[in-house]
Amino acid sequence: MLGRGQSSPTAAPVIKPLHPVKKHVTTAPVKTPAKKAVAAKVVATKKATAVKAKVVAKPQAHHTPAVIDGMPSALALALRAHPVVVVSLFTPDSTVDQLSTAEAKHGAQSAHVGFVAFNVADNKIVAPLSALLTGAPTPADRVLDGPAVLVFQRPNTLFVRFNGFADRDTVAQAAANAVTLSR
Repeated sequence: MLGRGQSSPTAAPVIKPLHPVKKHVTTAPVKTPAKKAVAAKVVATKKATAVKAKVVAKPQAHHTPAVIDGMPSALALALRAHPVVVVSLFTPDSTVDQLSTAEAKHGAQSAHVGFVAFNVADNKIVAPLSALLTGAPTPADRVLDGPAVLVFQRPNTLFVRFNGFADRDTVAQAAANAVTLSR
């Protein structure tokens, strides 16, 4: 209407394909299940139903409390199994914290001691661990932030704390010193 030129529309040209494609219609043969397979399925279903009927009550899964002896349960259980445990504190989604946790784990393995890693954003872990560290000599040692490495001795004594990144050799040496002093 506003443009110049022809007022009557022209038909669009038909585009001819370069390589015409023929459509082939093929039908796949329909397979009917054999009578033996159907009979086997019915027998298997009856057996499964019989097994389900025999199970009257499943034993309840053992629920571990979040706190044992005033410390996070994972740490308490690790201290029951090992005289010394390395604890890695990490912040989720931090690559430095992931590296620090991996180094702490390798250091603990080198020293043949226990290892646990705690997310500092999890209040179920932070609250009992903070309460455990209230006797720390400096206020900075009472704050739980990642990355950090704690080395605990049995029963629940903090041996050393490394704030920030600690390599595997440092962690292994600290854990070996804790083992030596715990004997």
